[in-house]
Amino acid sequence: MNIKNIFTISLLIFAVASIVALTVKSLRKSPQSLAASERQNDGSLANWTVSPDLPIQDGVKVYYFHSNTRCTNCLNIEAYAHEAVENYFADELKNRKIVWQVINYETPGNAHYAKEYEIAFPIIVLSMFKDGKQVKWIGLKEVVDNIGDKATFTQLMQKSIQEFLEEP
Repeated sequence: MNIKNIFTISLLIFAVASIVALTVKSLRKSPQSLAASERQNDGSLANWTVSPDLPIQDGVKVYYFHSNTRCTNCLNIEAYAHEAVENYFADELKNRKIVWQVINYETPGNAHYAKEYEIAFPIIVLSMFKDGKQVKWIGLKEVVDNIGDKATFTQLMQKSIQEFLEEP
């Protein structure tokens, strides 16, 4: 084996090891493991998590369902979605026409959400309630698919909620 082949193999091994290390590091980063300063920089996500039993009589629940593993994109989905709800629907939040909820669908006792809303990955779900009963829901996959573009994500989030509120 000549020096050129050894060098090429060494570079390939280094590249693969770097990718594996970065992937593992990204997967290990969860809200619970973030330093306090990091949590403040991403909007204090821990303060937004609420119990999964918030009742609503008439209105819309805006759910963010996440798994046990929280990557950077997952944290951004939660932060951007919450920001959009707070910024564009503040009155509805105050009057409880909209309720924001963050739920780990992998937590024991929450598996029914995964079945009910057909959850296979972190997603935002809008659920309409009338007289305390859910009458319809939709998953916002197209919103989540735009996580790389905050402006588009926010615009789609606002539009989706507004249209959902206006549907009969």
